[in-house]
Amino acid sequence: MANLVNALASNVDYSSVTSLSLHRAYHYQYSSIHDAIDGLYREEESLEQTSRKEVEQALLSIKEPYFPSQFDNSFYLLNTDSTPILSTHSPSLADRSYVHVANNRIKGNRPVGIGHDYSMIGLNARVPLYNVVAPSWNLPLSSKRLKTDEVRGVSTAEQVNALLEAAQSPLQRSLVVNALDRQYGTPEYIVDTYKQDNLINVIRLKSNRVVWEQLTAEQTQERRVKNADNRGANAVYGQKYKLSQVDQWDKTADEEQRFGVSLCSTRRVVVKICKWNNRLIRSKRGKNMKDKPFDLISIELLDPLTNAPIYKNRLWLGVWGKRKEELTLEQIYWSYRLRFDEEHAFRFSKQHLFMDAFQTPDVEHLDNWMEIVHLAYWLLWVARDQAKPECYKWQQYDPNYKNRLKYDLPPTPSEVQRQLEAIILSFDQEPFKPKPKIKTKGRQKGQVQPKRKQHKVVYKNKNKRKKRA
Repeated sequence: MANLVNALASNVDYSSVTSLSLHRAYHYQYSSIHDAIDGLYREEESLEQTSRKEVEQALLSIKEPYFPSQFDNSFYLLNTDSTPILSTHSPSLADRSYVHVANNRIKGNRPVGIGHDYSMIGLNARVPLYNVVAPSWNLPLSSKRLKTDEVRGVSTAEQVNALLEAAQSPLQRSLVVNALDRQYGTPEYIVDTYKQDNLINVIRLKSNRVVWEQLTAEQTQERRVKNADNRGANAVYGQKYKLSQVDQWDKTADEEQRFGVSLCSTRRVVVKICKWNNRLIRSKRGKNMKDKPFDLISIELLDPLTNAPIYKNRLWLGVWGKRKEELTLEQIYWSYRLRFDEEHAFRFSKQHLFMDAFQTPDVEHLDNWMEIVHLAYWLLWVARDQAKPECYKWQQYDPNYKNRLKYDLPPTPSEVQRQLEAIILSFDQEPFKPKPKIKTKGRQKGQVQPKRKQHKVVYKNKNKRKKRA
């Protein structure tokens, strides 16, 4: 396992998982790659079998000593999103379904592929710096394959709860902010994670969503008095507001703030944030949302000279959590803006750590491979202090690279990966070399392997689910 993680994290020459056996930091034969992946976790019928949850907690305990400092010295910032792992030509791989994949190569192509969706939770290690672009380190903490018979919100909520409830975890003892995209703004996810006292969810909302004002105790009593026959429960939902008609609202924001920032293009803009307290969304599918108010956030980027909006539409966020009042408007802005670092981690892991290049007919091995990729990413993070910002000659004019040198910022994951082989080979390699063992006979001549079972692609029909309900 150590050989595989070392070779994967420092690989810059080889283009497949099997070819990692040719790496100078890998001292075994190519067949041992399968043994390392299979040995991480294997589900068996034995009563003494270790559960995958226990394995994940053991791996988390390895990562905990190397956690970065808290965001703004106030909280740990998590980013949660899903990424597709394509396996179009793998009929022996179970539970494949249709996943969303951006496909702009040919006009008219549908953005659909065949494979699995993996839910990933990352720990953001970047600090908001004005006029300086810091490396987008986003450390993977947990991965979970979304099964075709699972609801995304329920499954992701279980994953987040398991991470926060891990024994002796720093996340259990500190305030945690989780930034999520709009697909997680559902009652299933919000209700199932609302029990976490130290968790604040910052979720993007669709621009056509509808929210309601939460009635105060006086307003609720007033409505009860006006109810002539005194029937029914107390009213909870007040006036209805459509986000698409914000210019027609009769109530101004409860709080407003403006501050200047620089975009990645070095353009200076003014960020205008408005906040409306205690809004509600409707209960759905048996999930009660009446007692889970949130703060509604509107973000606009303004031109500093004309004060006109740069973009046509606003960014809408919902902030849920029992400690949501502890976040400032500026912290809420940075919490969601840095959510995009998760996309950087996905791209780097797929392009340089073979996250989507592992070919296997076993979904357990696929899950194990995700954990190995995460360990390789963490190895790069730990080794960043031994590396230095070092780019190719044609990248030396990049302003981001110049800023990293000027402000003594850590190198990027790619820069660490290019230097990691020399760092690993500077250690004593004897502990990583194989120990002499008795060779087994192996597969006998004439032995025939049984054919693997093939699985159909699962097609989730929404109309059928509605009819059953």
